[in-house]
Amino acid sequence: MPHETDALPDAWYYLRDDQERCRVLEDELVNECGSDRHPLFGQRVEAIARCETCDDVLFRILDQQSWAIVHLTWRRETNPSWPACDVMESWSSAREEMVDRGH
Repeated sequence: MPHETDALPDAWYYLRDDQERCRVLEDELVNECGSDRHPLFGQRVEAIARCETCDDVLFRILDQQSWAIVHLTWRRETNPSWPACDVMESWSSAREEMVDRGH
């Protein structure tokens, strides 16, 4: 679990002080996961951080205690490949993925 003092990679910022933005992003993810074959379909999530240079959002998957970086498309998807996401089992792996994206 990230700690308040954990630094995020450049271009990423925590959402913890903007609960309204978190709700909007969480609702958008639910809206976009239109296929039950999408890995996040039906999952309870919490928006944690966002990249300011693109539509990538870091979500914590609550029931699995894992993480997902999702590229939101801002439209309802039926292809299970979208929205694109990478699921990681640990906070350190999620942070490493944010760094690897190089934004």
